[in-house]
Amino acid sequence: MEKVIVCPNCFDVDRCFEEVQEAYSSYLCFNCGYMSDSRYKVDDLDLIEKIKNSPKLVQDTKFEDKERGIVWFLSVINMGELGIIFPEGRPKKYVWKYAKVVDIPEEEQPKYNNYSQRLDVDNAETFSQYNFMGACERLGITKDLK
Repeated sequence: MEKVIVCPNCFDVDRCFEEVQEAYSSYLCFNCGYMSDSRYKVDDLDLIEKIKNSPKLVQDTKFEDKERGIVWFLSVINMGELGIIFPEGRPKKYVWKYAKVVDIPEEEQPKYNNYSQRLDVDNAETFSQYNFMGACERLGITKDLK
């Protein structure tokens, strides 16, 4: 079951969702791009260890949701052949980037470990800090939810 909640980060009242599962809830704000999970407990040592492998910006912008006792993070959404959404910038001033997957010309494939496709991060589209929804629409995972 999905329900709308007030985002504990940006306080948006109609674009932050809780998806209630049988054993846990997941959260995503389509305004600011923060996400969480009811299993992301504040003092969970396993979570703390996993976060060490996340980008520095994701680590530096995490915040504690005191009401739920969980930690929220900036989203990184990798949808394979559709592309990826990721944050870029500094903790107080970041943007959302959408990088699509592009074909690699056969003659250039050796430079890319012989892969035929790659993420085009050099030409990634930029969306403002509070337009995560725009990046999601561009990726194709949402349609006109404004």
